[in-house]
Amino acid sequence: MSDKVEAAVLVDTRKVEIQQFDLPSPARDALLLKTEVCGVCGTDIHLFEGRMKIPLPVILGHEFSGEVAEIGEEAKTAEATGQRIEKGDRITVVPGSNKFCGKCYYCKFVPSRPNLCTSRRAYGITISCRDPPHLFGGWSEYIYVDPVHFFTFKLPSDFPKEFGALIEPAAVATRALERAVAPGITFGNEGFGLGKSVVVQGVGPIGLLVTAAARAAGAGEIIAIDSIESRLKMSERLGADITIDMLQLSKSEDRISEVRRLTQGVGADVAVECTGVPAAFQEGVEMVRDGGKYVEVGHYTDTGPIEIRPHRICRKDLDILGSWAYPPIQFRTAISFLNREKDRFKFGDLITHRFSVSEATRIFEAVKTRQAVKTAVVP
Repeated sequence: MSDKVEAAVLVDTRKVEIQQFDLPSPARDALLLKTEVCGVCGTDIHLFEGRMKIPLPVILGHEFSGEVAEIGEEAKTAEATGQRIEKGDRITVVPGSNKFCGKCYYCKFVPSRPNLCTSRRAYGITISCRDPPHLFGGWSEYIYVDPVHFFTFKLPSDFPKEFGALIEPAAVATRALERAVAPGITFGNEGFGLGKSVVVQGVGPIGLLVTAAARAAGAGEIIAIDSIESRLKMSERLGADITIDMLQLSKSEDRISEVRRLTQGVGADVAVECTGVPAAFQEGVEMVRDGGKYVEVGHYTDTGPIEIRPHRICRKDLDILGSWAYPPIQFRTAISFLNREKDRFKFGDLITHRFSVSEATRIFEAVKTRQAVKTAVVP
């Protein structure tokens, strides 16, 4: 094991440098993870473009898993589900902290939504690499993990290595779909449930995983919408029954009419917005039937306003549900979903582009071409 670690560091807006850090030894309550894979998220692109205020410099990457290289004695019993962790085990880490402040309004009065804590910290986003032990991001050969403050999950022995880049986005996707379940009464024809029609707007990685999750959960007709042919084809392999190509139906009103035509003239029971394009929200509201549910998960950053007619929301008796990240335990759902459905859905096919840490500065240009479905850093 070398005493130096290579990592991709965001040092300023649109500026990433490959830097070396000393390889730390973990404290008694920590472990050192040898990175196997880390996904590239849309959030990484937003950070690169300067759309979020973060404590630079930061090692990017929050969708990671790897093998335990060294572990402190106290960390061996800190796995989220009570399993023992030893050197050589493969694990993943929820990037958002599970030790919440306990002082803010949400910790005190909305404990069921720990994702809303105002002091939440996240690997690869809000933890700077300026101070030792530095390694708090997944675009690195090693990651310093504090399993006491960050949920750590031991991976099943048959869990494919490349799926480690999909656990975090699968947590986002499954939680978004569950947002349409939680407030519903499925036997009363409310909310997501068996046989319910679903529209997925945008089938990038999150939209594709929403599609697969909906199919695995017993959805009825699933309609995927995108402008990239390769992603639409991928959505069919992951459970979409019908695809709408925005290049062929270029007008919003035509896409809305097509969704209604495909859903007995009323609209879908549930729609999930995964594009991050404001106009998609305006369009999606009209794709959902009266009394349906609309889930907004695509706008992690503020990409601007659109015109909304409140009367339409009122008249349609519509439930609009935001989905911001997930509670830490959502990783258990994501791991189970990916592993149980791995033979049915070839999730590994989502990862179409791979880069080493030393090549990480090329990632952003590759993503701009929009040809990649999912990009990953593989040290």
